[in-house]
Amino acid sequence: MLAALDAHPDVPAPQLRQLVHSLTLTIQTRASQHASQVAGLKNVIANLEENFGQVTERWDSPPEGYICNDDLVPSFDIKQDGNWVRACFVRLHTGDPTCVHGLTGNEKPGEGPCSKPVYATPVHGLVPVALPSWFHNMLIGRTTRFEKLRNAAHNTNNFGIIADISRFRQDHDILRQLLQEQEMLSSELELVRERLGLTCGRLEAANAPHLVGQLEWEEDHRPNVVPYTPKQRHGRFTTAPPFPAA
Repeated sequence: MLAALDAHPDVPAPQLRQLVHSLTLTIQTRASQHASQVAGLKNVIANLEENFGQVTERWDSPPEGYICNDDLVPSFDIKQDGNWVRACFVRLHTGDPTCVHGLTGNEKPGEGPCSKPVYATPVHGLVPVALPSWFHNMLIGRTTRFEKLRNAAHNTNNFGIIADISRFRQDHDILRQLLQEQEMLSSELELVRERLGLTCGRLEAANAPHLVGQLEWEEDHRPNVVPYTPKQRHGRFTTAPPFPAA
């Protein structure tokens, strides 16, 4: 514009007015576009700041059902992107009360949670004593009493104690079942022994050896008698040892 005016200093007033008007419109248009761009960028920045605040708040606060680790499970490290990261949020395992779930707070979609078995941690400087009878009775008592004990432990957020209380109950139930099976096997064993004794007595009373006495000499003079193996005694091998030729 300035170059055109310098080249033509005698521009008529109407043309000059038109040039000034065009220049004013161009400046106004560019100013409006610039203001729109600035407003759009400000909205983008505001949205980004809001989203960042939501993400920060999301990971600074535990997800639903979790609590901050805060050394509740001090050795719970999760491998993430090749690095070991301490679990930031933990909760009791939903399917196994002897374990816990953990999240680092930086999981990608589809990742986590990780699980880890936990155990009661000894109190430093405490000399252990036997469990009191009331505590032991609740451990092995009826389901309602045991649930009352476990719920009280759950309120302490001591995952190790919760896990070992559950672990003790599980193993005690297994032991009780095995003892019942052992008693049943012992009863069956005694019954079989009794039947063997009765059968042996009947064979003796019937003088069964006398009826097949011709086998005595063959059995006594049988060379290199090889005892049956356990598998043969269970009938897994049906081939009988060869008898010497007559």
